Amino acid sequence: MESAISRQWYQLYENNPKIQAFAVVKEGEIIWQTENWNLMEDIKSIIEAPQKAAGKVSANGVKYKRVRSAQDFYIGSSGPEEGHLLIVKINDSSWAVAWADSSAVPELAIIDMTKSAIHLKGNI
Repeated sequence: MESAISRQWYQLYENNPKIQAFAVVKEGEIIWQTENWNLMEDIKSIIEAPQKAAGKVSANGVKYKRVRSAQDFYIGSSGPEEGHLLIVKINDSSWAVAWADSSAVPELAIIDMTKSAIHLKGNI
């Protein structure tokens, strides 16, 4: 499972290098994340954000305001140097979470995230 996630992370980064951090959550637990961030403290509120259409969510010490969301995805943006939080549902119990730098177009980055979630669906 971990190698499938790693491969998907490398492919996601290769396709969109503005996405610079990635994690996969299953049943409320982080099962894989890049070494450049730590979502342990915030993961519960992160994966609840899409269903609750949360106005704000914190991740790794940064607060993000909701830009767009639905039951299966969430886009949050922060200050000019703090980037975007992207959350996409993989399946009923799993989510992909990513951070894109501030120069990324979050509406396009969420498309890349959705493609990754589709590839991970059978491997999580």
